[in-house]
Amino acid sequence: MPRRGNRDPAARGGDAEGVNDPVIVTGLRDGPLDVVSLIKQIWRTDCGAVVTFEGTTRSPSEGRDVERLEYEAYEERASTQLRALAGEAVERFGLGGVVAVHRIGVVPVGEPSVVVACAAAHRGEAFEGARWLIDRIKADAAIWKKEIFAGGERWVGVDG
Repeated sequence: MPRRGNRDPAARGGDAEGVNDPVIVTGLRDGPLDVVSLIKQIWRTDCGAVVTFEGTTRSPSEGRDVERLEYEAYEERASTQLRALAGEAVERFGLGGVVAVHRIGVVPVGEPSVVVACAAAHRGEAFEGARWLIDRIKADAAIWKKEIFAGGERWVGVDG
């Protein structure tokens, strides 16, 4: 059964310029991602910046028309990794809130497959945190992407 996003009150850190008790929202979802709802969960009055990244399904890719993406995950491990990476982002960048939610299953063209959002007292930390977090999710999380084309399919970023 897919893991649902969660607010992790045990994930604490930060304390940069009055930012206390960070809010961390992570998870895997098997349906559309409600970006606005996710961002609202980390919005706070002591943070003057919220930076959001949405990774969406694009077409074409490498000259081929993409019909959809399909994501698979080792769900327990990926959920743990998302929580750990979000917590590390809080510590590294003094964030007041983090969203790290990834969609699994079928993702049609134009829809988001991943949402990363970082709230911080200032924009620099929010931008740096969001960039670092999406790069780490793509490199480290046990989540795999398959592109489906009219005439075939291919796994992306899987060696072997």
